[in-house]
Amino acid sequence: MQRISAILLTSVAFSAGFIGCGDDDGGGGSGGGTATSTSSSTSRSSSSSTVVTTGNPSTEVEYLGTQCTDDADCGPEGLCVLESEPEGGPSGGYCTTTCADDGDCEGEGSACLEGICYLGCIMGEPEITSLDAELDPLKCHGRDELRCEEVDDGVAVCTPNCGSDSQCPGRVCDPRSNLCVDTPNPGLPMGAACDAEAEEDPCAGWCVGFGDGVTACTEFCGFGGDVVESDCGGFQSGICLYQFSEVVGAGDFGACTKACTAHSDCLLPNARCVSLGLPTNGFCIFESVPCEDNDDCETPDECTETPDGFFCLDPAYPLSGEGTGGAGGAGGAGGGDTGGGGTGGDGGAGGATTTTTTTTTTTTAGAGGAGGASTTAGAGGTGGASTTAGAGGAGGA
Repeated sequence: MQRISAILLTSVAFSAGFIGCGDDDGGGGSGGGTATSTSSSTSRSSSSSTVVTTGNPSTEVEYLGTQCTDDADCGPEGLCVLESEPEGGPSGGYCTTTCADDGDCEGEGSACLEGICYLGCIMGEPEITSLDAELDPLKCHGRDELRCEEVDDGVAVCTPNCGSDSQCPGRVCDPRSNLCVDTPNPGLPMGAACDAEAEEDPCAGWCVGFGDGVTACTEFCGFGGDVVESDCGGFQSGICLYQFSEVVGAGDFGACTKACTAHSDCLLPNARCVSLGLPTNGFCIFESVPCEDNDDCETPDECTETPDGFFCLDPAYPLSGEGTGGAGGAGGAGGGDTGGGGTGGDGGAGGATTTTTTTTTTTTAGAGGAGGASTTAGAGGTGGASTTAGAGGAGGA
């Protein structure tokens, strides 16, 4: 089991002029704590200890870690690990070679893991300046599909990092391995509460601690690059925001936090929905701020009553989501020219809403059938049942 420290990345926001984002300071405070996660099952096949300290390994590397579709793309004696590998493959492919120890691998800091070479990298360099910072082309070749991750004491390499199905054409991105697969790992979704002490990790991704004894399911990701699509399922799903080291570089290993449109989407009272400047949704921040009145809260938060007490919450998001009823059914078919009107059809069922501390699901019902012509119009359909009822349908003409 690996002990990791989850820290909210509060030192950076989006770069100036980022499309769809305002001048927000990122909100939230430190969610520091320890977490338990078997984040890497890879074992080193070399008995030596390679410490990555100076220089950027990619400056000397021509093939290792580059994209590929065939062994020929990887140079003499090269091997292309394909995106289509039956048990899961790296998005875009990964050029490598077989090896017996680290010395067989191209580039300073590269390492031999389970018999194949992985490209070396330096954690914390270049230090990240914005959540959407450009990736350094000399670190993991600037690939969004890779992240720099420490796999042994002092040894960091470029590992597969798909974070969205769009990076796996014809397949899906597995939330645990970050490989392209046909069937993703089952389990609880990102943002759900989980038990870090469970014999088996219950999450589709990983169960990680976010401080104060709070554990939640997350997915691992890489900071910077194409944050709109490449990490955490895209902005509508989550964002790479939590770090596992004091200094973070663009392309480094991180953890996702869930997107939200209501505070109940997060683990209230231990997490809340905070705006990062997007017009459609915020993101769950693992920080609880109790309050007695608004003087205890920082702008724009307000002291809000919840089922667990009063907490500082952003008023831009409701405490909980609400469903909306489906439209009522249209009138039923009427009688003949001399007959009475028929009875209107029932309204469509209201949108079913399930609100919990981890997820909100809203379903919109379909409309009823159209009314028929008649001397006496059919009655209107009844409204759909839900938190807000749908309107009754019009009678037949």
